[in-house]
Amino acid sequence: MRRCTGWVLGVWVLSAGCQRPPAPIELTTQTLDPAITDADALFDAAVETLRQRRFRLDRVDRRERVVTTHPASSQHFFEAWRRDVATAYDWIDSTVNPVRRQAQVRVIEHESGIELEVTVLRQRRSMPDRQFNDAGAAYQFFGYSLPATTGAERITREDETWLSRGRDAAMEARLLDEILSRAAGHGRQGAAG
Repeated sequence: MRRCTGWVLGVWVLSAGCQRPPAPIELTTQTLDPAITDADALFDAAVETLRQRRFRLDRVDRRERVVTTHPASSQHFFEAWRRDVATAYDWIDSTVNPVRRQAQVRVIEHESGIELEVTVLRQRRSMPDRQFNDAGAAYQFFGYSLPATTGAERITREDETWLSRGRDAAMEARLLDEILSRAAGHGRQGAAG
């Protein structure tokens, strides 16, 4: 009885950290005082942070102060060098499912201050189920040679779709913190030099 109770308690404790994070309601933003922070330094910190996190940059518009990344497959359990997931749930989800993320950072100047806005979108790949007629077909599961269960002769790349899974608030918050930290470090270096 004690072994069973310990096992159930262990599974419960481990699964508590793997619950899906709540969907964000508001934008992930931070308003900064322009006397303390320079918008160009904040923009450079955003670009550097996204590169450090191994996001592939798509659009770097210095005039509009917008950085957008290409959608990229998210970190799996064996990819320790990648750092584009922020929670245990997202790490397990991207290990088990084909998930990709795309980030966008905006630096907006207002009369009241400089606003840093971070958005990270999650998408999950969806394909029709494949039809297995024998055990040997399992070797062709990830290819395009098996027929679909919908009656189509074959599944093609055109049958793949990416479904929106919403925003990743935990990753947005982590990127926001890293950008602010990096911008503060640049400010100190500039003041010292």
